Amino acid sequence: MKACARAPVRVDPAGGGTDAPPYCIEHGGAVVNFAVERHVFALAQKLSPGSGVIIYSADLRAGATAGRVSDFAGQKDLAFLKAFVLRMVPEEDSLLLLTESDVPPDSGLGGSGALGVAIVAAIDGVYGHSRPPSEIAALANDVERSDLGYPGGNQDSYAAALGDVNLLQYHRGGGLTPRRLQLSSQTRRILEHRSLLIYTGGAHVSGSIHEDIKRAYLAGNPRTLSALRALHSQAESMAEALEAGSIPGYAAALNESCQQLYNLRAACDSPDHRRYFQALADLIAAGKTCGAGGGGFLLVLARPGRRSECIRRAEELGALVWPVTIDTCGVNTWLEPPFDAAEIEHFHRAASQYAVGIAG
Repeated sequence: MKACARAPVRVDPAGGGTDAPPYCIEHGGAVVNFAVERHVFALAQKLSPGSGVIIYSADLRAGATAGRVSDFAGQKDLAFLKAFVLRMVPEEDSLLLLTESDVPPDSGLGGSGALGVAIVAAIDGVYGHSRPPSEIAALANDVERSDLGYPGGNQDSYAAALGDVNLLQYHRGGGLTPRRLQLSSQTRRILEHRSLLIYTGGAHVSGSIHEDIKRAYLAGNPRTLSALRALHSQAESMAEALEAGSIPGYAAALNESCQQLYNLRAACDSPDHRRYFQALADLIAAGKTCGAGGGGFLLVLARPGRRSECIRRAEELGALVWPVTIDTCGVNTWLEPPFDAAEIEHFHRAASQYAVGIAG
C-alpha cells in the first residue's frame, strides 16, 4: 500500500515572528493562526529491496534518485525532501516519495511547514508509526531547523498538524503550549464569510527575512524590538477578541499586526501590498500581509456586504482571490492501493531526467 497524507496551510493574523528564537526563548511569544482549506500532499510507498529511492515534487516538476538513502547526504538540490528521507528512512530501504501542493511556493502561507508535516505523516504511514499531531509538528520543524539549518519559528508546522484556530503560547526558556481557541459558530461564520486571501503574484523569501530580523534583534535595534513586543501583545489581544466574539476587536488587532510586521524590518514591507490595501480601503475593515512579508498573499476582512465588490476590485487589479474556509482537522493520513510497476517507472524516469538536466 501507499500512505497518503495532507496538511493544511495557514494564515497568521497576529504574532508571527515572536515564535522564532531567540526572541521567544528570552521573552516568550504568542501567535494566532488559522489552518485553511488549502493543502499540501505527500505520498510514500516502500519499493522492492534494491530499487533505491525516488523523490519527486509535482509542483516543481523536479526529482532525484539514489541507490541508497545516504547518497542524498550533502546534496543541495531538493534538499528539503532529501532531509526528511535522510532523517526518517532506514539506509537499507527503498522508497518512493511524491509531493504536491494547492498553493504557490513562497506565498506566505506556511507551505514548507505544511509540506514537512505531510511528509512526516506519509512516511510514518508507510512504516505503521503513529504520532500525536504535536509530535509530528515538532519532528517536521526540527528537520527544518536542525538538519537543514533554515531560520524561523515553528508556528507553520503546528498550524498544519493541529488544524483549526489556535493561540500558540511560547514560554521563556523554551517550549510552547498550543491552545485551540473557543470560537462561537457565529464568529466562525463571520470570519469565513468576510475573510479573503488575495494573491498578488509576488513571492517572498522567508529565510532571508527571518535572518535579517534575527540580526536586528541581536543588535538591539529599537524598532525591531518594539515591533516584536507589539506583535506579541496583539496576538494575545486578538485571541481574547475572537473568543469574546468581537469582530471589531479582531479587525483592530489585524490592522495593528500588519503595521508592526512592516515595522520589524524593511524586508517585511510590501509596496505592492500597500497599493492593494489603498485600492481596497473602502471595502475592507482590516488586512495583513501573510507570513514574513515582502510579497505573497494578503489576508483581508471585507466590510459587511462588500465581499463581492472586494473580490471584483482585487481581480481587476490583477490578483487571484480565494475564499477562506477553516480546516478543523489538521494533518490526516490514509492508505491507497500501491502504484504499479509502470507508474513507479514513470516517476523514476521523471526524476532521473531532471537529475540529468541538473548534472548537465
